[in-house]
Amino acid sequence: MLSKPYKIGITGCIGSGKSEVSRYLTSLDYPLIDADAISKEVVMPGEIGLIKLVETFGESILNHDHTLNRKKLGELVFNNQFLLEQLNSVLHTIIRREIANRLATYSTEPFVFIDVPLLFETDSRSNYDEIVLVYAKPEICLERIVKRDGISSQLAKQKIDAQMDIEWKRSLSDTIFSNEGSIEQLHHQIEAYLVDLKKRI
Repeated sequence: MLSKPYKIGITGCIGSGKSEVSRYLTSLDYPLIDADAISKEVVMPGEIGLIKLVETFGESILNHDHTLNRKKLGELVFNNQFLLEQLNSVLHTIIRREIANRLATYSTEPFVFIDVPLLFETDSRSNYDEIVLVYAKPEICLERIVKRDGISSQLAKQKIDAQMDIEWKRSLSDTIFSNEGSIEQLHHQIEAYLVDLKKRI
């Protein structure tokens, strides 16, 4: 018997177009939990995530108005594996808990999508009934990141290299959305997947 709600993790490397998949599903009124949005919410002033980060890294990571200075935090953990693991340990535990809380509100839904950028990196594969990967070749992702974020190719490549290899993610996923063409082509893949999903569950 399938679990309810049936949990579908959506993931992909930076620049692959995962956010467009989530945006389109939301526009079709399918329930979706956005882990990236949660990660921003839990580090707002007064929230448990920010409190834990200050306990771990000190008040130097705060702006004058006591909001999180993401640049300072990023510089602190950049190229420091120990501090990066501390950061991930703090935030991922809180984010997982919040995802579970939100899933509880969807108990009557047949399925729920959960957008999790670092699904494989955080070893959370077992939390989902199936995984959808949004795929694009690294060179295409790099070009998109440079254009979207206005950063150098070198920095964009560093961001890509910091994540798990996309081909390895592909081998671990149940469904692949290829996002190397038009948005319309991506939407057609999503629609076909939804038809199949409803038949299966």
